[in-house]
Amino acid sequence: MQRFQGKTALVTGAGSGIGRSIAHRFAKEGADVVGCDVNTKGIEETVRLIEHAGKKALGCVCDIGRQAEVDNMAMQVFKSFDRIDILVNNAGIGDTNKSFDEIDAELWDRIYAVNVKGPFFLTQKIARHMIDNKIKGRIINISSTEGKTNRAGSLVYASSKSALIGLTQGLAFQLAGYDITVNAVCPGLIDTPIWHRGDKALEMPEGSTIKMVVDSSIESMQVKIQRVGRPDDIAGAVAFLASEDAGYMTGQALNVCGGLEYH
Repeated sequence: MQRFQGKTALVTGAGSGIGRSIAHRFAKEGADVVGCDVNTKGIEETVRLIEHAGKKALGCVCDIGRQAEVDNMAMQVFKSFDRIDILVNNAGIGDTNKSFDEIDAELWDRIYAVNVKGPFFLTQKIARHMIDNKIKGRIINISSTEGKTNRAGSLVYASSKSALIGLTQGLAFQLAGYDITVNAVCPGLIDTPIWHRGDKALEMPEGSTIKMVVDSSIESMQVKIQRVGRPDDIAGAVAFLASEDAGYMTGQALNVCGGLEYH
């Protein structure tokens, strides 16, 4: 399928995991892709994957939580591409389940800068570009099932992902008149490099930590589909929301979690 032929997608946090899968999926379906990440080597590898799929790629090193870097990236993007049709705000960080009395203002501000503030101000720039160029745009935010039901007890991360869902709804309202849809995807337990840090800390084979968590969730009937989630599962949902098939959807927060979350 070449649903995105002639379109350009911008994906943040594209240097690994879910972001890389999303960027690669768009390229395989015909889109040119801009990817950004704080990880230079990671984004270079993603660019190679996109080019191997036969599409134009631009890799930007950018900390989405720093306004000056977002502004510089936007300048790079608009110099290299005439149009951005799709924006995926995927970059995000967590608070490693710190207890309420371990959280300080610096941690709070950092997580909200990456998970909420950065996506808003990048969306502001890209949406203005879409409006000015009469582009029927698609904006997709990667939230989390933790933004709906806080199972892990994470305070800053879960609240920031809930805020991102609220931001999605507000932007959907304000941009609907310009033929721009804004939706969110809420991943559940997905095998990404974040989980592999736990494997290293516990000196276990890669994938062991996420498998233990998912197996426990399956045993307790929280996860209904009996396997670990994959980045490609999220990429498929994002591609759907970016396509014409989702043209009558906006302001939605779509769960992709094996039945972990119904709300």
